[in-house]
Amino acid sequence: MAKVANWQLGREMDYPFEGARPERQFCMIMDTNKCIACQSCTIACKGTWTWGKGQEYMLWNNIETKPFGFYPTGWDVNVLELLSEQTWDGDTYTGQTVFEAAPAGERVLGWTPDEGDWNHPNIGEDEPAPEPGGDLSDVPGHVPDTPHSMMWMYYLQRICNHCTYPACVAACPRDAIYKRPEDGIVL
Repeated sequence: MAKVANWQLGREMDYPFEGARPERQFCMIMDTNKCIACQSCTIACKGTWTWGKGQEYMLWNNIETKPFGFYPTGWDVNVLELLSEQTWDGDTYTGQTVFEAAPAGERVLGWTPDEGDWNHPNIGEDEPAPEPGGDLSDVPGHVPDTPHSMMWMYYLQRICNHCTYPACVAACPRDAIYKRPEDGIVL
């Protein structure tokens, strides 16, 4: 693997491709104060990029209810748990990346959801309390309380970040994803 200077980590890291900055960099900004989690942006993105057979569960964009919701059922948290403690020394990340922590013979450390994780990816999101300060355990279908089960929430747009060193590009065994050099868009 090539060594690339990752400004987000504040250090060099292993990456399957040589580092190359695009001529321009695309970005997308969403106003989280106006989002109502209608998922219109999710459907528009899916209809444009992942409409084919075998792509039913591919979503490059979705809206999650935080701090309760994950898509699919905690995948991001599970990957972080595989990496163990995320350590920093000031502005420099001293932990391992998904590439550096990959098992021998693998390109990237990953977590694969079980079939059941796809059945109800949003279970437990947007649950109302039966009354102000009430107990959510009385609500039918309630997910048991966690340390994050508080009575507040916000909608977080999970979009393709068109990363400088996209993990999806490096992890894809078929080179089906690439980063355009002219504008930095990941396709």
